Amino acid sequence: MLVKATDKYEKLNIQDNELGRVPKEGEQWEVTEERYEVLTKTNKYNTVFVEKVKMKKKAEQKE
Repeated sequence: MLVKATDKYEKLNIQDNELGRVPKEGEQWEVTEERYEVLTKTNKYNTVFVEKVKMKKKAEQKE
């Protein structure tokens, strides 16, 4: 699933374990469902690090 970073990585100066660096707010990358759960719900910081990127359907993109 495609996600984008919230400002929490930079505010807390926390490096993402998979990326190996601090992602900038709005940066997008792919994660698994399990990783998404950790980054939004089950992390030790009790904060949301990413948001799902909503993909437009092809019909909507043509308009």
